[in-house]
Amino acid sequence: MLKLGEKPLIALPVDDKEFEKTVETAKEKGIDVIELRIDQFSDRSLDYVIGKASFVKELGLGIITTIRSAKEGGTHISDYERERIYKAIAPYSDILDIELSSETMIDKVVKISKENDCLTLISYHDFEKTPSEEEIQKIIDKSVSKGADIVKYAFKVKSFDDVSRILCVTNKNKDKKLVAIAMGELGRITRMAGFAFGSLITYTYIGVAFAPGQIEVDKLKEDMLFYGFLEEERD
Repeated sequence: MLKLGEKPLIALPVDDKEFEKTVETAKEKGIDVIELRIDQFSDRSLDYVIGKASFVKELGLGIITTIRSAKEGGTHISDYERERIYKAIAPYSDILDIELSSETMIDKVVKISKENDCLTLISYHDFEKTPSEEEIQKIIDKSVSKGADIVKYAFKVKSFDDVSRILCVTNKNKDKKLVAIAMGELGRITRMAGFAFGSLITYTYIGVAFAPGQIEVDKLKEDMLFYGFLEEERD
């Protein structure tokens, strides 16, 4: 089980292109968690997905299982199929990610998580704007009430006022387990500085970014080291 809060965690979202090579590189670079973006896999058969998850676990990395809905930037997959995949992959996972907007799926995913000693991450994405402070608080509170162990919210930012609002709300809710992301170039700072305000996980990339504003892993680690979020590695 991943230990949240002991140190900032770096997660790498991956599809199944050059999967083994990418995961091995992630291990070499000190990434903590692989986010399996199963909605982006070319093959979503259970044996195939389990095989990929097993490879990650053999390398000792954590797993976030994500089957992102089309509504929030993923692929259209039926609830029936998503539930089958979550059940199959949960024994290999540390965290199951389900969107707050996937209301018919939340209870099922929470149940699957509990049965497999996973954490449930309830996520919310707005690719157009950053909501008001009150609306962000409602998202956090509703996610917690639905059974979230971790609440993740990602908003498109258009100004530093948007960035400030996200970080301030996060800081006010530091007693909860949160992942706060400001999407876009202006929000890049939250990918690293969010840790100071209570965000527990940052998402990075190797090669090509999965989302706007992500910081490449080598640069991210360099910045985290400079600002004291990582300890210097010793031989």
